Amino acid sequence: MKNISSVLNIVFAVAIAVLFYLHFSTPQATRLDSSKATNPNTAVMPKIELKSSPLVYINADSLWENYVVVKQMRKELEIEKNKFEKKFEADYHKLESDYLDLRDKAATLTEEEGMKRQQELMLREQKLTEYRQSELERLSKLEDGQSEKIQKTITQYLNDHYGKSNYAFILGYSAHGGILYANDSLEITSEVINGLNADIKK
Repeated sequence: MKNISSVLNIVFAVAIAVLFYLHFSTPQATRLDSSKATNPNTAVMPKIELKSSPLVYINADSLWENYVVVKQMRKELEIEKNKFEKKFEADYHKLESDYLDLRDKAATLTEEEGMKRQQELMLREQKLTEYRQSELERLSKLEDGQSEKIQKTITQYLNDHYGKSNYAFILGYSAHGGILYANDSLEITSEVINGLNADIKK
């Protein structure tokens, strides 16, 4: 799911920019007063333990593995993929069987009959190829659409729960990302995963 992992990196980059703006564009007094306000949407959320550092990070790989919405998306995509593959394989084997049947009966057919059946099979093969391409594109768009929803959910969550914190940056760390080292003491992955999953349970 490299495509989704790339999307998550974009999510965190956008979140960083938003948090940076909110942190430095709001007066300190306002930030402190606002942080004391009771938000009904966060009343049942897991307690957030803020780090003293203005820079923290989320392990994108771990988030992707443990966020309930991602698991559900994977399950739905797998179901759609299996449905497509099952139909395609059935149609392909039927076409292959009909080609073999035509080959075996070629000697008993007139030239005109043979050409007609061959053209029919070629047309079916073309349609099957087009079907395969269209389904792959559909599945790709479905994955992109689901990823965009997840992106919005994560961005909104970070805004709601960390927008008025002391964090100036929340980075996204992944095994194949641009960050080569991240100190464990600055990681907030678990609390973010717990909070996102708690939102789903609500």
